[in-house]
Amino acid sequence: LQNILTSLPANYPFPILLVQHMPGTFTSAFAERLNRLCKINVKEAADNDPIRPGTALLAPGGKQMLVEGNGQTVSIIDGNDKIQYRPSVDITFGSAARSIRGKILALVLTGMGTDGREGCKLLKRNGATVWTQNEQSCVVYGMPMAVETAGLSDAVIDIKDVGTTLGELR
Repeated sequence: LQNILTSLPANYPFPILLVQHMPGTFTSAFAERLNRLCKINVKEAADNDPIRPGTALLAPGGKQMLVEGNGQTVSIIDGNDKIQYRPSVDITFGSAARSIRGKILALVLTGMGTDGREGCKLLKRNGATVWTQNEQSCVVYGMPMAVETAGLSDAVIDIKDVGTTLGELR
């Protein structure tokens, strides 16, 4: 994430939501560190934070981040104990699919398990674009592989190219 986010310009025209499987004791410090290194704003998401261009909101560890109000804000909730991951990519992607139609680029990067696959299904039904990290640049190929083998990935991209490619989007 650091390599991707530090490559984005200060005037990056899109909002970013980050969901990484992390404990709650780590996400605040991680977001603060990224904010110091990046030209864009990075912060640990809080309930009712606005979703704005040039700002990356990191889902708090141990919580779930939902997209609300036609993609205008996030809601932070405790979530269901039956869901393995907190935060869960599927939860955030699913809420984004319900709240925003089409205009979403979802990236599924290195990670264990299948979290993100079901959320990508919902996003794709509403016209979103999905990219997955290629196997060669993954530390753990589980999450991207689950999305790719389900036929949900529009592009497979090397991690070293993600930041530059995102920075070129308009």
